[in-house]
Amino acid sequence: MILLVETLQKLLLPIANKMNKNRYIKAARDGFMLALPYRMVGSILTSLISIPFLAGIMSEGMLSAIKNFVSPTSVFSNNIMALFAVIGIAYSLAKSYGLNAIHGAMVSMVVFLMGIPVSVTTKSGEVVLNVMPMDAFGARAIFTAMIIAITAVEIYRFAIAKKFTIKLPDSVPASIQDSFTAFIPAGMAMMYGAVIRAGFSATHFGTITNFIFEMFQKPLMALGTSVPATLFAGMLCNLFWFFGLHGQSMVGSVFGPLWAANSAENIAALELGQALPHVVTSTFVKCFITYGSWISIPLLIALYLYRGKRKDWGEVGKIGLIPGLFNIYEPLMFGLPLVLNPFMFIPMMLTPLISGTMGYLATLIGLIPHTTGIELPITVPIGLAGMLGTNSIMGGVLQILLVIPLAAMWYLFLRIQDISERNQGLYSEEEIV
Repeated sequence: MILLVETLQKLLLPIANKMNKNRYIKAARDGFMLALPYRMVGSILTSLISIPFLAGIMSEGMLSAIKNFVSPTSVFSNNIMALFAVIGIAYSLAKSYGLNAIHGAMVSMVVFLMGIPVSVTTKSGEVVLNVMPMDAFGARAIFTAMIIAITAVEIYRFAIAKKFTIKLPDSVPASIQDSFTAFIPAGMAMMYGAVIRAGFSATHFGTITNFIFEMFQKPLMALGTSVPATLFAGMLCNLFWFFGLHGQSMVGSVFGPLWAANSAENIAALELGQALPHVVTSTFVKCFITYGSWISIPLLIALYLYRGKRKDWGEVGKIGLIPGLFNIYEPLMFGLPLVLNPFMFIPMMLTPLISGTMGYLATLIGLIPHTTGIELPITVPIGLAGMLGTNSIMGGVLQILLVIPLAAMWYLFLRIQDISERNQGLYSEEEIV
């Protein structure tokens, strides 16, 4: 076991360090986070008005009026996720370069909009001019938004670095100077947008979004949001945590956009009253795989049951109790510790595998509904998170039931560690003061 830990440490730490330092990965992660408050409001409200029993306690007219009132919060949050992404990622990337972040975000947004057609063909064949299709701003365009944000900012940065700018006297106010400084770089980026639009309009794809979606995003989503890949991502998350790295950030940088796209499609279907298309969404991953409570709650129960045998672990349990109830498990991770603890490696790897598999099977057989795609705060306690994420009581019940076998597993491995440490003379009650 120690040899395995050392081998993984040598293999993973260099990769993790490179990911943490990668400017584009950090920009994507931070950019998506900028949209979190708005997506959270829209998805929660949409989920609440879609609770099944509402139709039985209010008239159809009243329910319809409430849905019409709430609908814009979802339309202009989850349904324009790509627009949030291009602005947020470009802002974060420009800021990391020390550029004017607002101008970086604005020029990327303009380039992104330039690639969207300004007409819509109805089912009857009628062409409506001067409108943009809403799906051009949603999950379908998420990869396009990421690519445009990065490339537009890089063109902008190149122009600034080569001093393709207009320099005004120092007496000119800074706001005016910034606008003139951005004039040529923004023009170069917009010309790039014009080339993209013209180039793809000459193909059967029509737009860059259609090209990226069909050639890259669709296959990647099928692969990256498959159950095996999602379970692997959960195990990888805990593997990073085992070495003291923030697993959710590391894994979310790669898989997050794929899960978020599925969430957006589920939210859109929920709003229309249609069947939810995806099992694996960012909500499912949070509720059944990467939530901190899947480690903290079972481990806290195991520590409580073991409190009479290990006073030091009892103290760690007291310290980690309140944070652990709200998915914050750093006190346990570094206090027990779990980090670089070979006895805890196996339960850390098995936890997301067990909870994720059971969550998937329960969804598959209809025991719980599909997760709605709602954007949950990371501090929502287990049980309540399952109810909100699936829009059903059974989602919460399943989460609570899953705690039982996980607590038993953690108790078993605590016992193994305790016996080993006592046999080696590494622990005795006399050491407690």
